[in-house]
Amino acid sequence: MHQIIPRLVWTLALSSALLAPAKIEEWKDPQGKPFKAEPAEDLGPFALFRTVSGGGIRLPWRALSAADCVRFEQQLANRPAPAPRWSEATGALTERLRGHVGQFEGVTLANAVLENRPEPILLIVFLVDNSASGAWEMIGKAAPLYEALLAKYPGRAAGIQYGVNHGMQEHSDMALRAQVPWLLVDYSDQRRIPSLFRLSPKHKEFALFAVSRDGVPIFGSSNPDEAAVRQFFTDADALLGLLRPENPLSWPDRAHNLSALQAARHPQDHAGPVLVGNPLVAKGLRDRGIFRVAASIEVGADGKVTAVTLKDEEAIPEPMRKPLATALQRSAVFVPAVDHGQAVAGTYDYLVEVPR
Repeated sequence: MHQIIPRLVWTLALSSALLAPAKIEEWKDPQGKPFKAEPAEDLGPFALFRTVSGGGIRLPWRALSAADCVRFEQQLANRPAPAPRWSEATGALTERLRGHVGQFEGVTLANAVLENRPEPILLIVFLVDNSASGAWEMIGKAAPLYEALLAKYPGRAAGIQYGVNHGMQEHSDMALRAQVPWLLVDYSDQRRIPSLFRLSPKHKEFALFAVSRDGVPIFGSSNPDEAAVRQFFTDADALLGLLRPENPLSWPDRAHNLSALQAARHPQDHAGPVLVGNPLVAKGLRDRGIFRVAASIEVGADGKVTAVTLKDEEAIPEPMRKPLATALQRSAVFVPAVDHGQAVAGTYDYLVEVPR
């Protein structure tokens, strides 16, 4: 179980409604130990929970029972997907930040333009104290790693700098002198963002956190040295990679969750198999001169492929026909068909067309 518990700073500015989510219930971790939290977000192969104190707990879907997967989805039934533009964000934190973050253009701090950015699914929070030399070192070591991460996952993450234990002038001067490539939270608005305020470290301390678009901590590091900063961005890279649906490492957990949901969604009718993981990659097919693969795939009640029959074989070079069928049978990941809430065998009509 991955659990992040932020340092709590109790002030009158934090309303009891914000500190006590409305749907706190009991769940169990992989060791069977109960914990109390509410569902926060479906993060691809992970379920992210928010604790009553505002901390975060991240579990792979396979750590949850089928019933708990269904319960998790039911509580997030009306949860909007990330918006195509940050200016339309619905996340508790990403929405709160709209109009309250700036970015330096040369030596001028201007309001950040969010209309052309998608709502990020991961926010990297730099909690800095001007008087802490380690905070300056953290910024310097993090900047190139941050820029490399954004280049690899464009639009998926965004960094924000949050100043602690210093004044307004120091807040902007620190960002200007360091020429930070991320956004700067308006100093006068910082205490109005409870999810970040609760992460505030002590005087002359600093921190680096990855949080969800609602501000739920996913992982972090207090007073990180160079090695810890590098590890943080390695972890961020790994998480963003797992959030890509095409990543095979994420398929078993995605399939576990969707299998539970499929059974719950079809208690009185039938639904065919669902392809979760497709092993045939467009680039690999194109490199081999293959632009269309059609097949009839038999999927057992356990989700395993039992047979693959290729269609339109003339579209596939003869030497590649058996390897393609074998790859689909061995590596494709499915959620089985469902009939009145029970998993059954079914047939999946597979089709991949690669643009020339």
